[in-house]
Amino acid sequence: MFVAPQGGWRPSAAVAWSAAEAAAAGLFSFASAFFVARLVGPAALGIGAAVVSVHVLLWVGVNALFADALVQRATWEEATGASAFWASAVIGGLAALVQAGAGLPLAWLFADRRIPLMALVLAGPLPLVGAAGAVQGRLTRERRYRLLASRVLFGQGAGTAVGCAAAWGGAGAWAVVAQQAVTSAAGAAVLLVGAGWWPRPRRVRGAVRGLLRIGGPLTLSTLVLHGRYRVFLLLLGGEAGPRVLGEVHMAFRLVDSLRELVSTALWRLLLPVFSECQARPAALRAAMERALAQSGRLLFPLCGAMLVGLGPATRLLLGPGWGQAAAATAPLVALAAWQFLTFPAGAATVARGAPGVALRANLMSLGLLVAGVLGAGPAAPLAAVGLWCAALLAPAPYALRASARVVGAPVWHLLRAGMPALLVAAAASLLAIGVPALAEDSPTPAWALATRLAVGLAVIGPGLWGLARVRRTRRG
Repeated sequence: MFVAPQGGWRPSAAVAWSAAEAAAAGLFSFASAFFVARLVGPAALGIGAAVVSVHVLLWVGVNALFADALVQRATWEEATGASAFWASAVIGGLAALVQAGAGLPLAWLFADRRIPLMALVLAGPLPLVGAAGAVQGRLTRERRYRLLASRVLFGQGAGTAVGCAAAWGGAGAWAVVAQQAVTSAAGAAVLLVGAGWWPRPRRVRGAVRGLLRIGGPLTLSTLVLHGRYRVFLLLLGGEAGPRVLGEVHMAFRLVDSLRELVSTALWRLLLPVFSECQARPAALRAAMERALAQSGRLLFPLCGAMLVGLGPATRLLLGPGWGQAAAATAPLVALAAWQFLTFPAGAATVARGAPGVALRANLMSLGLLVAGVLGAGPAAPLAAVGLWCAALLAPAPYALRASARVVGAPVWHLLRAGMPALLVAAAASLLAIGVPALAEDSPTPAWALATRLAVGLAVIGPGLWGLARVRRTRRG
């Protein structure tokens, strides 16, 4: 029996557990990225990433189909939740068949006979992932963030341990596959066992159809959001080969892994709060601005630290062979900062019942991305990442105008609360990169990393302190 937590929920605890989840996931992701990549090399990492990309796309679809729709509903009905649970488990089984069937075309594309068996291994966890998606929706409604964080702490922790051990043992591309398979299976098991909610199979007329009204467009948008990267990887691998694919994938792992983890934590925190305000536009706009101001004071300095430190850290830890991957991280960090700036507006738009805005924007960027890769054929990591950023930024004006109409505010009001922290972080980053470069023409990676971080901290600290003083003065 699923039991709601007694005495309500505490926002501070919710933020703490969500932050712990993002921090743990980021630590596991970075540890495995550096360790596994250094041991297996770019080519093997490219093969493993190609197979895993299909699994991640299917994982996102079956996990998200009903989870957010259950959160967005004004009330909870047990029968509706049970219908979503079993429908999601069946859809997970269908996704497993798709995953298994993807092995043969991928084996032909990359000329690797191991891939069909890899795809079969990754198919196994998907039915569990489907059932866990509905559980995730209920847990998020109940603000049981500790259990949601446990999926990362235990699931991704186990996957990271298996992947690193396999890479150390010389498994090559299999290390990447084993890590993802264990992460998916263990994470789903943690939610299913921890929630203790196993509803009886039942069919409620219209229940699943009603959930799909929100969940369908939202899941399709999420699939396009994640799928465009997987499509990008597969097209890039076919055009430029496994080595360039491995270098580009490494650049994305260093930046987008953390961005996705933070975005997931923000989504779980903001969607329930925004959904409670969906019938009160003024309250929704106020909540959105508070969320952007508070998150920006943490996330924009984090983006600045990544911009300053990822390049030299990658060259230091992985060696000169990954130099092109290090250079490709800079535009991805700038894109992540923009996405954090617009994130609360996107969540508020979904809370108002308009998931189609994100879907249309993601479809636009996917079309531009496919056309760009096939037309330009980027042969270097930095060129490929530049094409990616351009394709994602092109639909931004449409998305902002549409979101502004949905929430009933001017476009500038969607961004203004986060701009001060963003500008301070940008100035600190530019000084941190430029000042050490003036002092030494060709610094070693260790020296560049140390001096950049020192200058950045010296600037960002007083800058944020000044912003806090201005806010207190205005309140006074």
